[in-house]
Amino acid sequence: MDFVVSFSSIEHSGLARYGDPPDPIGDLRELSKIFCMLKQGGLLYLGLPSGPDTVEYNAHRMYGYIRWPMIAAGFEFLGAFFGQNPAVYEKPPPILSSTYHKQYLFVLRKK
Repeated sequence: MDFVVSFSSIEHSGLARYGDPPDPIGDLRELSKIFCMLKQGGLLYLGLPSGPDTVEYNAHRMYGYIRWPMIAAGFEFLGAFFGQNPAVYEKPPPILSSTYHKQYLFVLRKK
């Protein structure tokens, strides 16, 4: 595939919120499936909540300095967008350390 779009989905995987079995690495498993589907150089548009690494009950995960490298493994970080104002950050994005949680759209390219 040339590209995949996933917005507000991966962070729920493996938390048993939507009938799936509990799986502490459910998000990483789903992302590995996406990785396998993408061709080399393919783009992933990934909407994830960023902030301090946490699991908020079984609602969703937050991605920060600990979990982000696991999500981004095998990808080149191209940018992050929020709302109508694009912002491009160097890797790792400084927004991941923020205590203010935002749902960014990350653009990644498969290496």
